Amino acid sequence: MTENSGQNQARRGYGRPGQQPPGQQHAQPWAAAAQPEGPWTVPVHKSQPTPPPPTARAVEVHAAPTDPPTEPGPAWAGWNREPEDAQGPASPRVATFGEPARSRKKLIVAGGIGAAGIIALATALVVGQGGLTRRNPASAAAPSGFQPTGTSLTSDAQQTAQAFLAAWQSGNFQQAAQYTDDPAAALKTLTDYRNSLHLNGLQLSSQTASTNVSTAAAGASASPDSGPSGSVSFSVTARVGIPPTTAPIGSPASTGASDSAAPASAPAGTSVVATWSYTSKLTAYEKVGGWWIKWDPALVAPHLTASETVASTAIAPTASEVVDASGNDLSAATDPGVKNIAAALRKSAPGGEGTPGVQVQLERADGTTVAGSADVLRQPVDTGVVTTTIDPKVEAAAQAAVATHAESSMVVIRPSTGAILAVANNDGQNDFALTARIAPGSTNKIITSTALLANGLIASPSTPDQCPMSLDVDGTVFHNDTGMSEPASTPFLTDFAVSCNDAFAKWYNQIGDTTLAQTAQKYYGLNEQWNIGLGEAGPYYVIPPSSSNGELAQELFGQGQLETAPLAMASVAATVDTGTFKQPIVVPGQAQLGATPLPDDVKQDLWQLMRAVTTQPGGTAYQVFAGVNSPVYGKTGTADVGGGDGAAAQQKPNSWMVVFDPTLDLALGCVVLDAGYGAAVAGPEEAHVLEALQ
Repeated sequence: MTENSGQNQARRGYGRPGQQPPGQQHAQPWAAAAQPEGPWTVPVHKSQPTPPPPTARAVEVHAAPTDPPTEPGPAWAGWNREPEDAQGPASPRVATFGEPARSRKKLIVAGGIGAAGIIALATALVVGQGGLTRRNPASAAAPSGFQPTGTSLTSDAQQTAQAFLAAWQSGNFQQAAQYTDDPAAALKTLTDYRNSLHLNGLQLSSQTASTNVSTAAAGASASPDSGPSGSVSFSVTARVGIPPTTAPIGSPASTGASDSAAPASAPAGTSVVATWSYTSKLTAYEKVGGWWIKWDPALVAPHLTASETVASTAIAPTASEVVDASGNDLSAATDPGVKNIAAALRKSAPGGEGTPGVQVQLERADGTTVAGSADVLRQPVDTGVVTTTIDPKVEAAAQAAVATHAESSMVVIRPSTGAILAVANNDGQNDFALTARIAPGSTNKIITSTALLANGLIASPSTPDQCPMSLDVDGTVFHNDTGMSEPASTPFLTDFAVSCNDAFAKWYNQIGDTTLAQTAQKYYGLNEQWNIGLGEAGPYYVIPPSSSNGELAQELFGQGQLETAPLAMASVAATVDTGTFKQPIVVPGQAQLGATPLPDDVKQDLWQLMRAVTTQPGGTAYQVFAGVNSPVYGKTGTADVGGGDGAAAQQKPNSWMVVFDPTLDLALGCVVLDAGYGAAVAGPEEAHVLEALQ
């Protein structure tokens, strides 16, 4: 039941094991985190055409079908770039190269990337002023693919590559994808690249081109393997951000869009950025009258495959020291819960302290990281001392209390702020105060009563409400403890104070299948992930979103599939105290989830109910807090535990109690495993804490 925390180690050398690192990379220092200017941001005007590749003449581009045709037929005769005369097709074209022809090489991309391996940009891509023009459909049949106007196959391949890169850089992913032979796959990959890297800027520059001429007979169907093709290398410089959820508290949220017409640079919502530079190659080829980019995800990012995404992640800064609210070093803490908190904060400082680093990695569809693919672009800036909300006086009182019984765990919260003042455990190295996931027993009747009162099923604490001796739900019979029952004239307040189960279970067919779960979330912030300062975790209270019949009947008195920790139940008591949920936190200033405040009349009714538990004769915790000078409000719980054989079988129920003391501004949640009634064990431990702090 303990939680283990792990940490990914960033590995140098982006790529899978066994692949070679790139050559000739040079380190580039960090630039200040700021909104990029100049080449980092390429404005997009949807009313303007896509810029053409650099050439002395206007480049004609035409809408292309999803896939290039495989065979030229009579109807497509006009697709050839050289016009046919009346005597037949033009003679095959003879290519003239400005450099010796080189054999077609396997596409290779940089194997090592990062801030320490940034490659200087090659010749920047220059966009002509004339814009792209479309052929007059009345003068010729619409060709397929990109239509370059170069004087050699090398220049044709270069122009095709430059058109693709210009569209990608400007954020016109739809156009860029249409230049490829797999537009759907290309569109998805380009869009994912922008969004998953949280780009702040992108620059693409073509470098060199080499071409391969097929020896296929004239008139044969062309293909990437048989027709003219060119390999064009290009450089990529991306300004990579981190997910907005990992940005420091108070930073603006990300507004990165996902549509393909948005800029290639999606605002990351954080000033933490890093430069990622690498080189790549693409293959352009001629087929049935047009030029195409042979689609391969690896041309977008090193070693990327169709089933993966390249994503940026934050590297958390560490802390040199973690202290309590009085400045005492927590590295020597003896409680396992406090030790875990200190260790987690040293390893990963809370948001707003230090500066996160940035790394890129390949991720599979299920979110797992491809081994060996992580590459650090920017190291985190660590912080010094992290101060927690742990109060040494309250912690000492809580530890002394749980020491009175084995398998005890307790959390103490400040209701006015949600600050966690103490985490105490007496169960070996188990931190059940935060990590237990067990049934809350009758302490859950606070939430059930909230649902009954807020929905008008119970008008007030004085409403008569019978507690039957037994309840048959679809053949399952529920009995109260010790054969208890209450007549029809019994006030609901008494049902709550004596904790008569069937007074709550009987509402299963009237309260609604989702009402209990909705009440827990709406007013108490439960069944949600909380970040108490250690990163998102939990939920610390789990309830099915919908239940009915016997399952719902059990949940109404705190059994069934409900699972919780003392932290969550202490928060329930704290919420009743102030009327407003304050998510528990262990680091001052940590962002807190909110919830709907309790209606004023419901809050007042809950105060009456919980006060009766500790003051009314017959109340389950009557006189338990007699030694506390201020009023105490509470609810006991005795949670049955089924299953187990032999030595593993639990002989007694778990002992629960939650209380709040408005005078001391304290709320407590305590559980003692395999101990018996809540008032007999957990209650006295909480009284010990309040008496020590009054």
